[in-house]
Amino acid sequence: MRLTKSHVVSGVLALALLGATGTAWYFAAQARTPAQRAEETEEPDDSVITVRVDQDQLIDTLEFDAVLDRTGDFAVQAPAAPEGIETALASKLPLEVGDEVKAGTVLLEVSGRPMIALEGDVPAYRDLQEGDTGPDVEQLQLALQQLYGTPKTGTFDSRTADDLEKLYDHAGYEPPVNTEEVYNEGGGEEDAGGGTGDEGGGEEDGGENAGGAQASTVERAALPASEVVFLPNLPMQVSKIDAKQSAPVEGAVMTLASGDWKLEAELDEETASELSKLGDEAELEYGSGPLEGQEVGAFELDVREEAGETDEWTGEEGEPVEKTYAVFEFDADEIEGLDDLAPGEEQEVTLVRARSAEDALIVPLSALWTDAEDRTMLTVLEGEGGSERHIEVDVTLRHEGRGVVVPVEGELAKGDEVVIAWRDRGNG
Repeated sequence: MRLTKSHVVSGVLALALLGATGTAWYFAAQARTPAQRAEETEEPDDSVITVRVDQDQLIDTLEFDAVLDRTGDFAVQAPAAPEGIETALASKLPLEVGDEVKAGTVLLEVSGRPMIALEGDVPAYRDLQEGDTGPDVEQLQLALQQLYGTPKTGTFDSRTADDLEKLYDHAGYEPPVNTEEVYNEGGGEEDAGGGTGDEGGGEEDGGENAGGAQASTVERAALPASEVVFLPNLPMQVSKIDAKQSAPVEGAVMTLASGDWKLEAELDEETASELSKLGDEAELEYGSGPLEGQEVGAFELDVREEAGETDEWTGEEGEPVEKTYAVFEFDADEIEGLDDLAPGEEQEVTLVRARSAEDALIVPLSALWTDAEDRTMLTVLEGEGGSERHIEVDVTLRHEGRGVVVPVEGELAKGDEVVIAWRDRGNG
């Protein structure tokens, strides 16, 4: 179809007409008469906001959190970097908080090598290898004895080497070995136990003849100090993990817990003061947490001096500060799922400071006001006409924005409408 000039002009005129019509309609819709504008800008009638008087029991409570933990803990320190590696990294985090640690458990993988837990009182202080002797070898044998019946001889012998290999196989890692060259002046090959093979032999079996001495390669079972963590009590439980995946390991990499369970709460000044004042008369309840539903046992307040906060800019440690803890008695055997409980679980505790009567009259605190004579007043709105009546009250209990009131002069009953705010009232 071919468009002519007249068609184009007609289309443009039609669009212009349509736009003009729409604009006229918009402005007409926005237009208001003077009367309409006056009505829209007129101030609304005075009004009040009211609530009904409630009749119930009001309980004044103070809530704080306690923490379930174990009485003993052990900080696992980062090992030295494996030979040939400049920075030791956490290459695997096999455990989670709450997991059990027993003999043979891999605590952490560092740069591809394990840190294995064994029972013992003395930390590993040197690398061991087959043929070594000493009390640390005895400790290793006693630890392996629990798993494989290893005899305690005080010498890192072949039986100890075999059982150590089992430990690593069970953990899923290649057992470490030390490789060294030995020479036998007589030309025979020295065995791993220190004996010699056949006399002569020259360069047979891959040995090198160096001036008549036969050199051979010997592998000896080994245990690097960085790959074993001796723990004084097993089993233990993971209570905290400080190491981060693929990050350098330094300082304490995790904390293990053992011993009896304990429940204690760090208190702020208000809570410490209230518990100190109430003592054995304090009414306490367990809220959400492992002990929910149990009765709260006796407690003691323990004031401890702790290090102050470290300045993040200078790194200087602040002055020591005193902190108050509440330590609670409880029966751990009554905790459901105790075996699955992890150290550090929070337990909500509620201190009941006061209770009103069960049929107390309760109003929002925002409904109270003070008159010129410093009396506490309520304004009650009555009837369909909304007449107001002022009454004096005593407030006997306050909690979370509500208060228990007792009329001093005048009457007050459940369901009465009390004013909590005025809108557009000249006197506020």
